[in-house]
Amino acid sequence: MRRHAARSAASATSSRARSCRPSTITPWQTARSRRTEMKRRAGAVSQLMVSGTAVAVTRKAIKNFYVRVDRETGEVRVTAPRRLSDDEIGRLLRRDWPWVEKQRARAALRPHLPEHRYETGEVFYLWGRPYVLTVRESPARRPVVCVRAGRLLLHAEASLGAEERQKAIEEWYRARLAQGIEALQGEAEAIVGRRPREYRIKKMKTRWGTCNTAAGRIWLNLKLAQYRPAILRYIMLHELTHLWVHNHGPAFHARMDRFCPDWRMLKQELDDGPAYEI
Repeated sequence: MRRHAARSAASATSSRARSCRPSTITPWQTARSRRTEMKRRAGAVSQLMVSGTAVAVTRKAIKNFYVRVDRETGEVRVTAPRRLSDDEIGRLLRRDWPWVEKQRARAALRPHLPEHRYETGEVFYLWGRPYVLTVRESPARRPVVCVRAGRLLLHAEASLGAEERQKAIEEWYRARLAQGIEALQGEAEAIVGRRPREYRIKKMKTRWGTCNTAAGRIWLNLKLAQYRPAILRYIMLHELTHLWVHNHGPAFHARMDRFCPDWRMLKQELDDGPAYEI
């Protein structure tokens, strides 16, 4: 440890000595360096402690301040404009803390299923129904996933590791969700009266869907394939409604009441139901 400290001290001294030489850096280079440093810092995650809870803070080139609570872990995440100081972020968080605590309490009470190792005997859900996984050895180079006689079958080489088995099952879920979206999109778009340019699928930690109104693109969470089709329909209607109303204010809720009268019940089912893992 002492040796390491000594090297650090020598390095620091050398650095200070170099900084005393006449500068050849132009104002343009200085401005560029500042911009580079701002870009480097953008997106970096720091941590704040609020009421004894660690909060992950990400600063970006945005205008608004966002607080999210992971439905599964209860982790609190903040996305904030670069201009906000830690003190300002802390003040905004304390203002919203009763809501944060409510969401964390809900996450703690939510049933959590064990993490998968992608082995025979584990349970996976498709459209709200459970299927027990059976892994069968196969000479085929590419794994094949299918449902047969109420079981989820994974045919794969014996040497296939857990990560590769997970990828195969995720791709199977992706194909099932794409089919579900295709089956529902005509009805959902007719109800809302808007049509996006495209739907895309990805795994998301804190959202069931997002709508990029500028691009006309809707993203849907891969995990939706595990829930009842009525849940997918509700999320699609929710995101399509954002093509009319960009926020979650009264106008948005009024449209949702028309487009999906039981949306509050479905939201409750989704928020309080089991935290399925893929």
